[in-house]
Amino acid sequence: MTLHLGGHLNWYDKERRAWFQVALTEPTPLVEILRALELPVGEVALCAVNGTLIELEQAMISDQDRVELFPPIGGG
Repeated sequence: MTLHLGGHLNWYDKERRAWFQVALTEPTPLVEILRALELPVGEVALCAVNGTLIELEQAMISDQDRVELFPPIGGG
């Protein structure tokens, strides 16, 4: 799958990548993928799979999917 870590989420990647590939051998819950990548699920506010917003906890991801994650946005 192709994964995009928007905003500050790329800080959780050791290489600080915004876009990268994750190889999957079977459909996998997105929350399991994020835990394996040590990305805090609580930091994700928006999740899009193949351009469609979806609840993070309900997302099942296959190898050909494109996943985009974004943190909450704050202002002041």
